[in-house]
Amino acid sequence: MSKVKIQGNASGTGTLTISAPNTNTDRTLTLPDGAGEILTDASTLSSSNLSGALPALDGSALTGISQTVKQYVRGQTTTNLALSTTTYTSIGLSATITPSSTSSKILIFLSLQYQLTQAKGVGIGIYDGSNWVHLSNTYYELYHGGGTSGERYDRSSWIELDSPATTSAVTYTVYAASYNNGSVQFQVNNHPSQILLLEV
Repeated sequence: MSKVKIQGNASGTGTLTISAPNTNTDRTLTLPDGAGEILTDASTLSSSNLSGALPALDGSALTGISQTVKQYVRGQTTTNLALSTTTYTSIGLSATITPSSTSSKILIFLSLQYQLTQAKGVGIGIYDGSNWVHLSNTYYELYHGGGTSGERYDRSSWIELDSPATTSAVTYTVYAASYNNGSVQFQVNNHPSQILLLEV
């Protein structure tokens, strides 16, 4: 039969008291079969002593973290579109996200693949269904100058931060408009344009 031994410390002067809780239920505490110390809320534990699989964490329960990515949504299109109008027109690229909090911000990454006639320009807009998150008033966000012939085949990127202040679904749609009677093609040869939304 194993025994339990409580041994005092010869150098200490304090009294260690083991108190029972206020309970009417019989309980058994099983001590581990190994040397070590009992951990309390004042104890520290080295990460090297952790082993095994940790449980899944719910990000919404984390505190004390200044910034986290709560969710992400990606939109993509490979449909070729030729545009030659000064009116802002959807290029067929959008993504919808539902913020988990009214205080959340939406970080928008936009990557467009296009082919632009030389000496012409194109303006880009991002619309959230109520407001322009991004809008070019000069039509020079995509520009290819230096002559009247030739084409520019390229990819351009934008980053915007929006504060929708809602927990309802928000759809971000990409628009474009030409300048100086220009002509532009998006998703040439079905190469993708993409939009990525991060809730932070």
